[in-house]
Amino acid sequence: MKIFVAGGTGAIGRPLIAELLARGHALVALTRSPEEAQALLEQGIEPAIADVFDTDAVKAVVSRAQPEVVIQQLTALPRTYTREAMSAAAPFNTRLRLEGGANLLAAAQAAGVRRYLRQSIEILGGSWSWIG
Repeated sequence: MKIFVAGGTGAIGRPLIAELLARGHALVALTRSPEEAQALLEQGIEPAIADVFDTDAVKAVVSRAQPEVVIQQLTALPRTYTREAMSAAAPFNTRLRLEGGANLLAAAQAAGVRRYLRQSIEILGGSWSWIG
């Protein structure tokens, strides 16, 4: 199955990509970075270079990929998971997930993607709680 992963180079996406590859799926992963694109290629993953905040660019890469499934793993997690670091990261993480996620969903719909999976988190009182 061909799967498009947004957020595949992050802390959560990397293990997901490894598992999907191990199960034999063809993968396309979204990145903004040419360096990350090269690393994806070396793993046998097709890179899709675009900024998730650029609506037209996201639509173009999803359309070009023609995936059966899009998985949204967009996060902006800090290197350390202290309360302070997580709180500092929260505003951009929220923008990334809401605005970037909306662009990705619109692109998936425009491309006629059959399945769209979105990672879920919950933010309570300014701190993050992971729901399992």
